[in-house]
Amino acid sequence: MTAPLSKTTSGFSRRRALAGVLGAGSILAACGGEAAPTAPAAKAEPTKAPAASAPTAAPAATVAATKPAATAVPAPSAAKGKVVFMTQGTDPADEARYKPLGELFNDKKGSVTVDIIQGDAGGGAVNAQAKLIALVASGTAPDVFWTHAYISPNLQKLNLLADISPYLASDKDVKLTDFFEAATKDYNVGGKQYGLPREATTTNLVYNKELFAKNGVSLPDESWTWETYLDAAKKMTGGTGAQATWGTAGWAGVGAAPYYPYIKVWQEGGDIVDATRQKFTLHQSPAVDQMQWIADLINKQKVHPFGDSFPGQNMAEAWNTGRIGMVPSISVYANFSKATFEWDIAPIPKGKSRVTRTASAGHSMTSAGKNKDAAWEFLKFLGSKTAYEHWAKLGLTIPTHKDVASSPLVLKPDTAPKNAKLALDAFAYAKPEPISGDWGNVGNEITKAMGPVYEGKATAKDALTSIVGMIEGLLGKVPDAPKV
Repeated sequence: MTAPLSKTTSGFSRRRALAGVLGAGSILAACGGEAAPTAPAAKAEPTKAPAASAPTAAPAATVAATKPAATAVPAPSAAKGKVVFMTQGTDPADEARYKPLGELFNDKKGSVTVDIIQGDAGGGAVNAQAKLIALVASGTAPDVFWTHAYISPNLQKLNLLADISPYLASDKDVKLTDFFEAATKDYNVGGKQYGLPREATTTNLVYNKELFAKNGVSLPDESWTWETYLDAAKKMTGGTGAQATWGTAGWAGVGAAPYYPYIKVWQEGGDIVDATRQKFTLHQSPAVDQMQWIADLINKQKVHPFGDSFPGQNMAEAWNTGRIGMVPSISVYANFSKATFEWDIAPIPKGKSRVTRTASAGHSMTSAGKNKDAAWEFLKFLGSKTAYEHWAKLGLTIPTHKDVASSPLVLKPDTAPKNAKLALDAFAYAKPEPISGDWGNVGNEITKAMGPVYEGKATAKDALTSIVGMIEGLLGKVPDAPKV
């Protein structure tokens, strides 16, 4: 039984909204991939990233962890020895992702073998970062490890990552052009490559085809601007109580991710921080104007629910009522699968430019590793088509290997969304967040500050200006270097 809807924003609890964000869109405390921000607050595994939302791995338990075919294993090299690979955590999905690959790598009887150890039991990027630093300090650093875009910049600042650019330049078995460029940039600093992406997400528009048809609204496509978007949202908003419908949702409130509004900020020429990534700029125009535009969807345009509009429901449950027309979402669709109506995806509307957001998880080599040539052999194997095909069969979000991502293993015409390829096309204009310092809490503090704005009790300018000092403190915060 669906709870009745209310078009009032009274009774909103900022604690409740924050819990929704942390449960559904928190990045660093997250797991290997990004779980969709529309997930139930109590069960969500953040994209897995800001407070940690990191951003992108999908559940693997539904597929048996069978060993991939051995035919595509890269040829042996002159490297010798045993290397250690550390997974993301202790989740059974991690074992399914890596144990068969480790067995296949060792079965080739080459001069390099691998031992696989588990990451931190807490899972998530922030826990992986802490465990890596601890292992380096103890003199037992892994040679290769699971990483995430939200922690890689800090690890590079601490000189814990090995530059793999020389290997990429000399090894013909793997090349950066095999992968989506936007995802490889997550691990590139100053022209040096510090990792290979495993999977990534792009943010797109998910829409309710039946609600569009019912209101005589043309379906969204790449020509849509924000004006088109707002016009469509107005046409789909109406009714009261249990029959109320909303043109759009998911930009703010329970289940929303901190980074969705950044997309509009980028499109209009603004950013969260300056080029140094040490100065907060979201409180300045044109960035702050876009944050206010998002809030105006709630309080001025009245096309976006907020607060207690869906009493007792999280965003996924609200979407499944069929009374929401459009929501932004990363390319993880598990939370939409229970819908009894037809839905699909479209590009995020365009502003002055077309931009969307991407984030990834991947693998890196440690600078502390004692046998980097051997470590490269295993990292290269994790960058092989064989590995990505294995992960695709387990339901990985979007494998960053372009050939695999475009294959029937990922693009399934009989499975919603039918326009899934649009999420791949979005890599051409996607950009990562300008990650710096304690980025997960940067997102959390922005979300908290915007709470009164979404309630209609403050302006975006005042709210964001009030946290400049706090945010800049977080931007400069880097984990302590390991004391070896």
